[in-house]
Amino acid sequence: MRLAELAGRRVGVWGHGREGRAAVRAAVCAGAAGIVVVDAAPPAAADLPPGVQAGSDVAALAGCDVVFRSPGISPYREDARALAARTTFASGTGVALAEFAARSVPTLCVTGTKGKSTTSALAAAVLTAAGRPAVHAGNIGTPLLDVLLDQAVPDGTSLVVEVSSYQAAAVDHFAGCGAVTALAPEHLDWHGGVEAYYRDKLHLFAGCGPASVVVGPQARGIAEQYLDPAQLVDPADVVPRARLAEFRPEHLPGLHNVANVHVALATAVRMGVDLAGHRDAVRTAVAEFRALPHRLSPVATLGGVTFIDDALSTTPVSVLAALDALAPRHVTLIAGGQDRGLDFRDLAGSVVARQGAVRVVTIPDTGARLAADIRAAAASAGVPPPVTETASLADAVAEAIATAPQDGIVLLSPGAPSYNRYRNYEELARTYEQILADAGAQRV
Repeated sequence: MRLAELAGRRVGVWGHGREGRAAVRAAVCAGAAGIVVVDAAPPAAADLPPGVQAGSDVAALAGCDVVFRSPGISPYREDARALAARTTFASGTGVALAEFAARSVPTLCVTGTKGKSTTSALAAAVLTAAGRPAVHAGNIGTPLLDVLLDQAVPDGTSLVVEVSSYQAAAVDHFAGCGAVTALAPEHLDWHGGVEAYYRDKLHLFAGCGPASVVVGPQARGIAEQYLDPAQLVDPADVVPRARLAEFRPEHLPGLHNVANVHVALATAVRMGVDLAGHRDAVRTAVAEFRALPHRLSPVATLGGVTFIDDALSTTPVSVLAALDALAPRHVTLIAGGQDRGLDFRDLAGSVVARQGAVRVVTIPDTGARLAADIRAAAASAGVPPPVTETASLADAVAEAIATAPQDGIVLLSPGAPSYNRYRNYEELARTYEQILADAGAQRV
């Protein structure tokens, strides 16, 4: 769908978060005949353009010609299925991508369960270092519709878009360059199951051409089940392995980040970068690239202990990657959050197998299941269980401060979303840092 198709039509906006607000703005700019916003907490009239109606009843959207469904609202919900039978659903990401395609803007879309933010940011940095300016947007921050309406992608500039599974499920006909980082079960409550999650996430690339989607090694086997294998290309098939090894991240720990760098370099080449011709500039960009906020980010020190914020780690797989990146130092892991039914047994087994190098302090809600799995794994191995359950983040931090060895690490890597107790991972991270500050830790 293009913006011009909204002119003279009645437009609904379901959800008034960042993307919902961008959709309202787009509908106004396109000349919609009427706009209705529906949200569980409707915005006040003063927060909306003149003439825009707002309420909380989804039934109010039934009379709309087009409804922008915000990413957090699953299309598998009963009310969403009923509404889809009576009107046309659109997404801000899909409409914006269609507009950029019509304007021949070179576009790279990056998705994955984990690594998509780092990889998309790296790709934008590599493109820029090689003399091809790039705008980085999407799930990581600025909604794509706002980028479009603000004309923030001037001529000669490429667009690098981080795309979540929620957004990917609603994008049709994207035919630019793509990248898949790593895949693991996530957001099963929204998608309805792991197969639907993978199908929805990779749907983004269904219209891409041969060898147009660079895929990380961990994701290759899964991606082949949902896309034509001819669409997929390995980083080493784009850039020789020996050359990939020349570009080393100095501030991104872990083998998973090496894989992210390789995917970013390969996609940049697919976007037209002459890697050999800009070797020094690109090497510097990769070497100087630092971890994004809430991704293995050191935030404080206290008594020789380093405290790390990895609040964006919302799956057991991402916790394992964090532990691998920090080995062989002793880690006190703080984990737990909203329970979405993910399996913690592999994480528990890995913790026990590390023979005392990792100790876990859990917080609700998933902390109880993780602790039980650790105790079961420890019993099978005939060792004491390296886990302590606590009732809150404050209690967990206090326990970690009291027990972490000097020169050790305290790692907040929840392995689950934070919505059970916090507005989002950013609020979780701020709370973590404030607890540390109140305990006398020094910020880094």
